[in-house]
Amino acid sequence: MIRTGAIRSGLPHLLLIAAILLLGAGVVAQQPTDPPPNTAAKPKKVYTNDDVQPAAPDGTAEAKPAHSAAPSSKEPNAELARSMRAKLEKLAAQINDADKQIDDLKRFQAGETNGDASHQWHKGYNTTPIPVQIAKLEQKRSQLQAQVEAIYDEARKKGILPGQLR
Repeated sequence: MIRTGAIRSGLPHLLLIAAILLLGAGVVAQQPTDPPPNTAAKPKKVYTNDDVQPAAPDGTAEAKPAHSAAPSSKEPNAELARSMRAKLEKLAAQINDADKQIDDLKRFQAGETNGDASHQWHKGYNTTPIPVQIAKLEQKRSQLQAQVEAIYDEARKKGILPGQLR
């Protein structure tokens, strides 16, 4: 059995939904499928002082491009100097660390402590005798110093001034 009260109360809702769907389909059908072509003009180039070359003092015009495509001879040396400077900074930090470790070991060997040995859990225990550790660190420091000197020699051969490496 079908209850007529349920059909009567649902009928207006059903008709409202059908009307919305039909009107929505009509609106979609009325919209153009292809938008009109965009006729906006390209923005004009704005010239700055960098784009305009100054005139020659004698009044003759020279045909020079604003930015030359060929790199100047200083740019590769500057890039090489920058990379060498980074290597030198890294080596200098390693030399400073080695010097600090050598100094700490020499003070420990002399019996001097700074009292913070109990707080250095990351260091661990080393069974190598202290004079052997000092010798290894001094050898490492001399190798690092030789690398620094080699970089300075290479820079001198390439025509890089020592001031560019500092």
